Amino acid sequence: MKELIKKILREEVQKKFQKSNPNLERVIIKHMESLISDSKRVIPPPEDNYGNYSEEWCKGNNIVMEAKYFFNDEDSDEEKFFAGDLYVDEKEVEFLAKILQVRKAFILNIITEWYDDKYTTKFGQETGHPELEIDETLTFDNWRKCYQMIDTDKLSREEMINYLDKETAYRRNELEEFPDNELKSKYRSVYNSRNNGIGN
Repeated sequence: MKELIKKILREEVQKKFQKSNPNLERVIIKHMESLISDSKRVIPPPEDNYGNYSEEWCKGNNIVMEAKYFFNDEDSDEEKFFAGDLYVDEKEVEFLAKILQVRKAFILNIITEWYDDKYTTKFGQETGHPELEIDETLTFDNWRKCYQMIDTDKLSREEMINYLDKETAYRRNELEEFPDNELKSKYRSVYNSRNNGIGN
């Protein structure tokens, strides 16, 4: 039922904004495929992101597009997917709106359907979560740095504890009680947050 409602809403958006040119959708998708082909795909471990999944598409060290899949496991022993959002660089959408002379809402709707059908379906298969879907596409205008895959196996417990003791509100005795996997995950998560200027 949810999929049917989403499909109807998307069709209504297309009816409202679409011009007579049948090539609009093809041009938008071609541009987005080009963006992906020029980008590097980065998948942060969900344990570093509160159990949520994400796909980052990066140019250099910056994210140009990111899909986020949110899970809620508060009421069950099993994680439950409840929402998916796609974030696209505002400049890309503005470029398409200008050259095609269409509203951003129409472009975002096409991008949502394209990404959901092609990339979310693939990602769902890779992660064992075929229920994943993109509900909407949003834009961002601030360049965020990509997740860095840090090899924590090369760091000693003491090095990670010293870093977290300095960068977080955890007490040292609390950090010393963390199991290795939890300590490594916390280190990667905090390191990437600080890399993006995000505080405690």
